[in-house]
Amino acid sequence: ARPRPERVPVSAAQRRLWFVNQLDTTSAAYNIPVAITLTGRLDVAALTTAVHDLLDRHEALRTLFPATADGPIQQILPATAIDLDPIPTTVAETDLDRVVAEVVTAGFDVTVDPPVRLRLLRVHDEQHVVAVVVHHIAADGASLASLARD
Repeated sequence: ARPRPERVPVSAAQRRLWFVNQLDTTSAAYNIPVAITLTGRLDVAALTTAVHDLLDRHEALRTLFPATADGPIQQILPATAIDLDPIPTTVAETDLDRVVAEVVTAGFDVTVDPPVRLRLLRVHDEQHVVAVVVHHIAADGASLASLARD
Protein backbone atom coordinates (compact mmCIF):
# COMPACT_ATOMS: atom_id res chain seq x y z
CA ALA A 1 0.00 0.00 0.00
CA ARG A 2 1.15 3.50 -0.79
CA PRO A 3 0.17 6.76 0.89
CA ARG A 4 -3.02 8.23 -0.52
CA PRO A 5 -3.25 11.75 -1.83
CA GLU A 6 -5.27 14.18 0.26
CA ARG A 7 -8.00 14.10 -2.41
CA VAL A 8 -8.53 10.61 -3.81
CA PRO A 9 -9.64 10.91 -7.46
CA VAL A 10 -12.40 8.85 -9.02
CA SER A 11 -11.99 6.68 -12.09
CA ALA A 12 -13.68 7.58 -15.36
CA ALA A 13 -16.27 4.83 -14.79
CA GLN A 14 -16.97 6.09 -11.26
CA ARG A 15 -17.36 9.63 -12.59
CA ARG A 16 -19.99 8.43 -15.09
CA LEU A 17 -21.89 6.48 -12.44
CA TRP A 18 -21.66 9.43 -10.03
CA PHE A 19 -23.09 11.78 -12.65
CA VAL A 20 -26.04 9.47 -13.42
CA ASN A 21 -26.64 8.93 -9.70
CA GLN A 22 -26.85 12.66 -9.10
CA LEU A 23 -29.49 13.04 -11.81
CA ASP A 24 -31.84 10.83 -9.74
CA THR A 25 -30.69 9.58 -6.34
CA THR A 26 -33.97 7.67 -5.90
CA SER A 27 -33.28 5.44 -8.90
CA ALA A 28 -32.43 1.78 -8.39
CA ALA A 29 -31.08 1.43 -11.94
CA TYR A 30 -27.52 0.84 -10.74
CA ASN A 31 -28.33 -1.23 -7.65
CA ILE A 32 -26.87 -4.73 -7.52
CA PRO A 33 -29.01 -6.83 -5.17
CA VAL A 34 -28.63 -10.22 -3.57
CA ALA A 35 -30.94 -11.97 -1.13
CA ILE A 36 -29.67 -15.00 0.74
CA THR A 37 -31.96 -17.38 2.61
CA LEU A 38 -30.42 -18.83 5.76
CA THR A 39 -32.05 -21.96 7.13
CA GLY A 40 -31.57 -23.18 10.70
CA ARG A 41 -30.71 -21.36 13.91
CA LEU A 42 -28.91 -18.10 13.15
CA ASP A 43 -26.08 -16.80 15.27
CA VAL A 44 -26.69 -13.07 14.77
CA ALA A 45 -23.47 -12.18 16.61
CA ALA A 46 -21.45 -14.32 14.18
CA LEU A 47 -23.24 -12.73 11.20
CA THR A 48 -22.51 -9.27 12.63
CA THR A 49 -18.82 -10.19 12.97
CA ALA A 50 -18.78 -11.39 9.35
CA VAL A 51 -20.39 -8.16 8.12
CA HIS A 52 -17.87 -6.06 10.05
CA ASP A 53 -15.06 -8.17 8.60
CA LEU A 54 -16.35 -7.41 5.08
CA LEU A 55 -16.42 -3.70 5.84
CA ASP A 56 -12.88 -3.86 7.22
CA ARG A 57 -11.54 -5.63 4.12
CA HIS A 58 -13.50 -3.85 1.37
CA GLU A 59 -12.97 -0.09 1.34
CA ALA A 60 -15.28 0.27 -1.65
CA LEU A 61 -18.24 -0.55 0.61
CA ARG A 62 -17.42 2.39 2.86
CA THR A 63 -16.53 4.99 0.26
CA LEU A 64 -18.58 8.14 -0.27
CA PHE A 65 -18.26 10.27 -3.40
CA PRO A 66 -18.79 13.89 -2.32
CA ALA A 67 -18.91 16.68 -4.85
CA THR A 68 -16.14 19.27 -4.92
CA ALA A 69 -15.52 22.28 -7.13
CA ASP A 70 -13.34 19.98 -9.26
CA GLY A 71 -15.87 17.14 -9.41
CA PRO A 72 -16.40 14.07 -7.25
CA ILE A 73 -13.69 12.55 -5.07
CA GLN A 74 -13.51 9.38 -3.01
CA GLN A 75 -13.89 9.70 0.75
CA ILE A 76 -13.09 6.39 2.46
CA LEU A 77 -14.71 6.12 5.86
CA PRO A 78 -13.48 3.98 8.74
CA ALA A 79 -15.36 0.69 8.99
CA THR A 80 -16.74 1.77 12.36
CA ALA A 81 -18.50 4.72 10.69
CA ILE A 82 -20.79 2.43 8.67
CA ASP A 83 -23.95 1.23 10.44
CA LEU A 84 -24.52 -2.10 8.76
CA ASP A 85 -25.38 -4.22 11.80
CA PRO A 86 -27.77 -7.02 10.84
CA ILE A 87 -30.59 -6.44 13.33
CA PRO A 88 -33.37 -8.99 12.74
CA THR A 89 -36.74 -7.63 11.67
CA THR A 90 -39.61 -10.10 11.80
CA VAL A 91 -41.48 -10.33 8.50
CA ALA A 92 -44.47 -12.47 7.60
CA GLU A 93 -43.66 -14.92 4.83
CA THR A 94 -46.44 -13.35 2.74
CA ASP A 95 -44.69 -9.96 2.99
CA LEU A 96 -41.15 -11.20 2.38
CA ASP A 97 -40.95 -10.49 -1.36
CA ARG A 98 -42.35 -6.98 -0.88
CA VAL A 99 -39.92 -6.12 1.93
CA VAL A 100 -36.90 -7.48 0.05
CA ALA A 101 -37.98 -5.46 -3.00
CA GLU A 102 -38.22 -2.31 -0.86
CA VAL A 103 -34.68 -2.85 0.44
CA VAL A 104 -33.06 -3.50 -2.92
CA THR A 105 -34.95 -0.89 -4.95
CA ALA A 106 -34.35 2.10 -2.69
CA GLY A 107 -31.90 4.53 -4.24
CA PHE A 108 -28.56 5.77 -2.97
CA ASP A 109 -27.15 9.27 -2.89
CA VAL A 110 -23.50 8.29 -3.22
CA THR A 111 -22.37 11.76 -2.11
CA VAL A 112 -23.64 11.07 1.44
CA ASP A 113 -24.71 7.39 1.65
CA PRO A 114 -22.37 4.43 1.87
CA PRO A 115 -22.92 2.39 -1.30
CA VAL A 116 -24.17 -0.68 0.57
CA ARG A 117 -27.33 -1.52 2.47
CA LEU A 118 -28.23 -4.67 4.40
CA ARG A 119 -31.37 -5.92 6.12
CA LEU A 120 -31.79 -9.12 8.10
CA LEU A 121 -35.33 -10.42 7.86
CA ARG A 122 -36.58 -13.12 10.23
CA VAL A 123 -39.39 -15.23 8.74
CA HIS A 124 -39.28 -17.56 11.75
CA ASP A 125 -36.66 -18.91 14.17
CA GLU A 126 -35.31 -21.31 11.55
CA GLN A 127 -35.45 -19.05 8.47
CA HIS A 128 -33.86 -15.67 7.81
CA VAL A 129 -33.20 -13.69 4.67
CA VAL A 130 -30.23 -11.35 4.32
CA ALA A 131 -31.03 -8.71 1.72
CA VAL A 132 -27.98 -6.80 0.50
CA VAL A 133 -27.75 -4.15 -2.18
CA VAL A 134 -24.61 -2.41 -3.40
CA HIS A 135 -24.49 0.53 -5.77
CA HIS A 136 -22.62 -0.23 -8.99
CA ILE A 137 -20.14 2.57 -8.24
CA ALA A 138 -18.64 0.24 -5.61
CA ALA A 139 -19.21 -3.25 -7.02
CA ASP A 140 -20.22 -5.31 -10.00
CA GLY A 141 -21.97 -8.66 -10.38
CA ALA A 142 -18.79 -10.68 -9.97
CA SER A 143 -17.67 -8.86 -6.83
CA LEU A 144 -21.12 -9.14 -5.24
CA ALA A 145 -20.97 -12.92 -5.67
CA SER A 146 -17.69 -12.91 -3.74
CA LEU A 147 -19.19 -10.72 -1.03
CA ALA A 148 -22.20 -13.01 -0.70
CA ARG A 149 -19.91 -16.01 -0.39
CA ASP A 150 -17.84 -14.25 2.29
